[in-house]
Amino acid sequence: MRIALIPICVGVLLLGIGAQAGQGGGRVLTTSDVVAIRILDHPDLDWSGRVEPDGTISVPCVGRVRAAGLTEDDLARTVERRLVALKIIAEP
Repeated sequence: MRIALIPICVGVLLLGIGAQAGQGGGRVLTTSDVVAIRILDHPDLDWSGRVEPDGTISVPCVGRVRAAGLTEDDLARTVERRLVALKIIAEP
């Protein structure tokens, strides 16, 4: 089991333990990895959970997001873009 805390510009954090390194974007996530998302100045949006067998995570306020195969940075940007698009956070 690997745990990841994802950093996005607004503070989504992913901490990976033993994950495979990606090219310049952090570790590559796989199924069964545990992801913890922390959003600076929005503790009510904090979330953690496991990457499902189908490769997705289900983030409150954002919905299902494909995580497996993405680097930590790619997942962070994806979550950030959705939060901005949904007007939950301001563009950083």
